[in-house]
Amino acid sequence: MKKFDRVLWDWNGTLLDDLDMNYEVMKTMLLNTGKASFPSKEFYLEHFGFPIINFYKLLGFSFENRSFEKAAEEYVFEYEKRLPGTKLFENAESTLKTLSENNIKQAVISATGHERLALQVSRFGIEKYFDAVLGTENELGKGKTDVARAWLKKSKADPKRTVFIGDTLHDLETAQAIGCECIFIARGHNSKERLLSSGCRVLGDIGEIPHEIL
Repeated sequence: MKKFDRVLWDWNGTLLDDLDMNYEVMKTMLLNTGKASFPSKEFYLEHFGFPIINFYKLLGFSFENRSFEKAAEEYVFEYEKRLPGTKLFENAESTLKTLSENNIKQAVISATGHERLALQVSRFGIEKYFDAVLGTENELGKGKTDVARAWLKKSKADPKRTVFIGDTLHDLETAQAIGCECIFIARGHNSKERLLSSGCRVLGDIGEIPHEIL
């Protein structure tokens, strides 16, 4: 018998290859505030996390003269403007297809607003692989934990038979909140070293997932 019968996928940085684009968005936003420089990508990988407002402050954003809500609106605008240039990671769709063919139920989750997430997923034609597309109620980047809890309750999934696949330590926090195992793919928004420090399995490519869980 397979160890898992359900997979909860993170979206950004796990299925969607958007690290470079997201870094450029935040760099543009900070430079627009008049800052002379932006932290390195290495700094980004070592510190990116949720709630996103804390990460913004760490980068150097100040919300004294402009609200965080306004900054979030600017982020969505800049992100959507660049989104057509993004792609899924290589082997992402073939992995989803393989798991589906082996009767693994799948859902995708993101701190992105629900409607925007649904549009992003459908853009790549992969919505057919998911029983649920799980976004948040707003674009304020509070994280995915509450969304995951609501999904678990509604779906009545067995957390012991569910695995969360992600690319950041927040994904582990979310997995722990619902009582399921977590596997990392080190190609997204946290460094491999940071992920390894968690003690979870860390893979280098999404194509390794079927071997790991089937």
